[in-house]
Amino acid sequence: MSKEYFNAYRFVASVISPFVSRDEILLQLTKRTPLDWESVADVAGGHSVIQALYPAFVENELMDLIPDDFLSYVQHLHEINCNRNEMMRRQLINAVLVINKLNIKPLLMKGAAQLFLNTFSNVGDRLLTDLDILVPSDEIKHISNELIAVGYELNEDKIHFIETHHHYPPLIKQDECAMIELHRDLMFREQQHVFPTEYAWEKGIDIALPNLAEAKVLVPTYRVFHSFLHRCVVDKLYQKGQIEIRQMHELARAHFMYSSEIDWEEMFEYAHNHGVHRQLYANLYAASKFMRIHDLEKILNKHAMGSIFQHIRACSKLRYDWFDALDIKLARRINRPQSKS
Repeated sequence: MSKEYFNAYRFVASVISPFVSRDEILLQLTKRTPLDWESVADVAGGHSVIQALYPAFVENELMDLIPDDFLSYVQHLHEINCNRNEMMRRQLINAVLVINKLNIKPLLMKGAAQLFLNTFSNVGDRLLTDLDILVPSDEIKHISNELIAVGYELNEDKIHFIETHHHYPPLIKQDECAMIELHRDLMFREQQHVFPTEYAWEKGIDIALPNLAEAKVLVPTYRVFHSFLHRCVVDKLYQKGQIEIRQMHELARAHFMYSSEIDWEEMFEYAHNHGVHRQLYANLYAASKFMRIHDLEKILNKHAMGSIFQHIRACSKLRYDWFDALDIKLARRINRPQSKS
């Protein structure tokens, strides 16, 4: 990484945050050291938020300050993602209707839920790779067969998932743009004790989809918690000393839209009881800094010391190649299995 990369990282996080003012963004655009736009593209693409840049430029009235070629590029990507997400919405509605015929309301997870919520200001802001749907474990085979009956096929490369995985083999349908993953469990088996599937069903609320389709989503508190858990714990971003802009962006948007519905004390208590509180505090602290969520900083004051250390570590990895290499080397040494004497 480099100073140019770090400056680009801060700019991308700032411009898509609903909490950062236009004046703060202008300071980053007009400072003595100009932004490296290749680094901006690298950061935004690597963190899967490049499609969110164009509407952020429009909303903050920055169009005249962005290079024309870069502006055209992100506008094009945003339009593609808008069209793709609209197609995925229709696909998901039809899949949910098939499941509803079995008198089952599935729980929409992660990006699938965001397609029908107001978390993001624009349908094209969130990049999705597949559609994750939680269904009752004892009905998963029946539901899969019903989707196969309307044209879906199981991904044969993942057929071993039927017995061993927390979700069924991905379902693929010709002319549809996304795979559907039917989950029997919310989390990998190693993390199920942290967020048990039965608890996820308890924390689900009903939502009405178009065409009378019916589904569930997690309440805002546990939607935020699940997003954190999936990226920072399951994907080990905390362990690696990394901060993902996409996850912080979703957190910031959720706090912006549902702040009165998010019970932070309940989340902190739950995280503490399940041994992931340090990771949660560090993630929220980083988001409060990069996304300027000032009221979140006040909530986190009593948990700051470890979070500050993790934040410095992550920022140093973004700034300096040598620190990143050293951190990776030390992490490997720490995590290396000890040989028996």
